[in-house]
Amino acid sequence: MKKFKLTIIGSGTMMPTKKRHPSCYLLEVGQKKILLDIGHTSISRLVEMGINLNSIDILFISHFHTDHFADALPLVHSRWIDDISQPGRKHKPLTIIGPKSIKERWKKLREIFWVEPKEHYPLKFIEGVQKISIAGAKIELFEVTHVPWYQSIGIKVSFQNKIFVYTGDIGGHHSAKKLKQTAKNANLLLIEACHVNPTPNHFTINQVAQIVKEAGVKKAIATHLWDAKVPVLKEKIKGQNKIILAKDLIKISI
Repeated sequence: MKKFKLTIIGSGTMMPTKKRHPSCYLLEVGQKKILLDIGHTSISRLVEMGINLNSIDILFISHFHTDHFADALPLVHSRWIDDISQPGRKHKPLTIIGPKSIKERWKKLREIFWVEPKEHYPLKFIEGVQKISIAGAKIELFEVTHVPWYQSIGIKVSFQNKIFVYTGDIGGHHSAKKLKQTAKNANLLLIEACHVNPTPNHFTINQVAQIVKEAGVKKAIATHLWDAKVPVLKEKIKGQNKIILAKDLIKISI
């Protein structure tokens, strides 16, 4: 029996293309469904793929750029509307995990986009770096270097001796030592690699290769990709069978 199933909803960057939508990934852990980031266009893609919006148990937000966060409120609002259209149906609680201040930022979004004061959806917020347990899975939320304007976090999920790690967007200055500790012996590492040359706010494919080698990662998926750079990235990982480039709609089980 597979412990994890990952479906790539969107593997692209801020600008959607025909091949790639902004960041969104569905991680199924046992009977739980965790949506990892929810950039703009994610809801329509989920619906197109036949994934019931009400089936999501946990929404994880790595940081507050729109290509990772923009469809968070539309997801909840859509579930609310769908529920009230079905007489007698109760709202399914949703846990939202994210960086510090996510609850406060949610309130600000509501003030703009969902102004009705008496309409509520049962949400539980978990903020910042910490360790939690959900349905038998151990979840570690770890700080990620990306931009200085707010905290970014990654997520490590351990379940029945299998390890999955997702970094979200990660800067070139993130401590390699800390990342190797987090990703040590991971069965699957989902990590951004949108640049060829080092940058302060994003990782390179060479940095991914180094982490995979030194941390003993079994399989890595490089994501957050620009279509134009894919040929160069493919050339750089030629012969490295532990690293694959993400594609929208593919599914990976471990």
